[in-house]
Amino acid sequence: MVTLWSEIPMDILRSVFERLSFVDFHRAKIVCSNWYSCSKQTLPRKNTSPWLILFPEEDSNCALYNPEEARVYKTKRDLSRFRFLANSGNWFLVLDSKSNLYIIDLFSEKKIDLPPLESFKGNKYNLKRVGDKKIKEVRLEIGYTSFVILKAKYLRGLLWVDEKKEEYVVVWYFSDKYKIDYSAFCKNGEDHYHEIPTCFGISDMVLTSCGDSLYILNTSDYIEKLDLSGQEGFKDVSKNEAIFLRFRLPGPSRDFKFTYDAKCSNSIAVTSSGEVLLVMNIFSESTRRRIFFLYKDPNLGPSESIYNKLVEVDSLGDEALLLDLGITVPADRDLGIEPNSIYFTRHDRVRYQKLSCPDICVFNLETKTLKRFPGLSNLKLKDARWFLMS
Repeated sequence: MVTLWSEIPMDILRSVFERLSFVDFHRAKIVCSNWYSCSKQTLPRKNTSPWLILFPEEDSNCALYNPEEARVYKTKRDLSRFRFLANSGNWFLVLDSKSNLYIIDLFSEKKIDLPPLESFKGNKYNLKRVGDKKIKEVRLEIGYTSFVILKAKYLRGLLWVDEKKEEYVVVWYFSDKYKIDYSAFCKNGEDHYHEIPTCFGISDMVLTSCGDSLYILNTSDYIEKLDLSGQEGFKDVSKNEAIFLRFRLPGPSRDFKFTYDAKCSNSIAVTSSGEVLLVMNIFSESTRRRIFFLYKDPNLGPSESIYNKLVEVDSLGDEALLLDLGITVPADRDLGIEPNSIYFTRHDRVRYQKLSCPDICVFNLETKTLKRFPGLSNLKLKDARWFLMS
C-alpha cells in the first residue's frame, strides 16, 4: 500500500523536521497543509549564522548563500519582479515594477501590502504618481508650481519587523543625483506615510533593533535621533540624549598609509546597548585593500565646542556589526557569527552615486584582516545583502 506524503504520521514527520537544515525546513513546511501544521509544532535546528541574499547580473532571480557550508541555494519562488530595498530577519521590503511597496517573507508566501507612495502627507507638499516609474511633488502653497520628479530607481528603504507581535516599521527615502531628499515612514495599522523633514542631505540612516528609533547621518556631519514609538508621527530627541550632534573625525592612525586611489565613506551604526558609532570605510581599487575604523563620542553628549571630537573604538567585544543593517548582534563562533567583526557588502546603499560592485567580506577589528569568500568569486553579482534568519 502506498502512503501519501500528507498522511505520514505526525511523530515521524516531526522527527524528520527536527533534523532538517534551516532552508530545507522552510521548503518542507510548504509541501502541504499537514506538513505546515507539523512545522508549527516543531522547533527547527538553531541557526543564527548570517546568510547572504545574492542578486546575480545574468539571473533575474535571487539566490541564498550559507558561508558555513560555502553553498549557494537557488530560490524556487519567482522574485524577479521585485527590487529588494531592506530586510529584517526573513522579511524584506520590496518594490515591484509598478512602484508598489510590500513586505514579503522570503521563506513563505506571506506578503504585507503597504500604503501607496502617494499616500505621503507632508507639511509643504504631497506626492502624486506619474505612471509606474515616477512620483511628482505637488506643492501645497497656492500659486506654487513644482517641477520635481522622483524616479523609483532612486528609492531606498529601511525595515524592522517583529513577527510575534505582528508589528513593523517602514522607512523610505528618495535620494537622487541632484541631492534632493524626501523621506517618510509608516507603522503597522497606518494607511499613510509620515514626513521626515531633513534640513540637510542624507548620508546614512539606521533603524534600531527594536524599531523604536531612527538615526540619520546628514551630509553636514550632523546626527539626528527620532523617536518613532509614539502613536502619531515622531519626536526629535537629538538634543535630549547622549549622541554627538556635529563631529570631527581624528582620522586613521599614522601607521596607516593611503594609496593614491583610496576612497573613504562614512556610515553610522547602533550597538545593542544603544551606543552610536561612526564607521569609516577606506578602500583601494588598485590593491583591493579595505579597512574599517570605528569612532564614538567620549563626552556622552554635546560639548561646548561647535564640533565634538570623536575617539577611535578598538573593539566591539562579543558583538558583530552587520553594516547592511547598521546594528550589532551577539556573536558566537560556534553559531557562525565572528565576534569583533564587521560584515560588509557595499557602501553606497543610501546616498545616490555610481553603484559599486559588491565586495562581500568580514573584517576583524582586532587583527585588521579581511576575509572574503572564494565560493562567490565566479558569480557576477549586481548586489548582495547580509541578513539574519528569524
